[in-house]
Amino acid sequence: MKVVRKNGFTLIEMLLVLMIISVFTALSIPHIEKVAEVKRENYMIEQLTEDILYAQQYAMAHKTAVQVIFDQGQAHYHIIEMGERQRVLIERSLPDKWIFELATLQMPLAFLANGNVNKAGTVFIKNNTRGYKIVFLLGKGRFYVQKM
Repeated sequence: MKVVRKNGFTLIEMLLVLMIISVFTALSIPHIEKVAEVKRENYMIEQLTEDILYAQQYAMAHKTAVQVIFDQGQAHYHIIEMGERQRVLIERSLPDKWIFELATLQMPLAFLANGNVNKAGTVFIKNNTRGYKIVFLLGKGRFYVQKM
């Protein structure tokens, strides 16, 4: 004769496990928000970098000057093809509370047909707590982004 045993969890055990899971979830939510904010910031910088590289490549591919205009004290930038068409290639805004601050760079920044910039300089991207510095170098149209 076989003995059939019915093992399972009691209601108290189940409630205890659910309570532990909910406490861990409640503790991790603030950390998830910080991680999401860092991801948005990284995406913003990557997008800006890609847009500037696109402007340089467009200038070289189409043998025309391309202007990159950062709006001082605001959160907008434009990339405009110069020449016969004078059309806007890219127009973007930064996320909330981020602004451009021109340091030594004078607007407009232009990538010439050979890919070089017309002038060197520095632009800051800032919010209340953090900031980035974009430095444009003379020769070969190189630039770099540095966290401050």
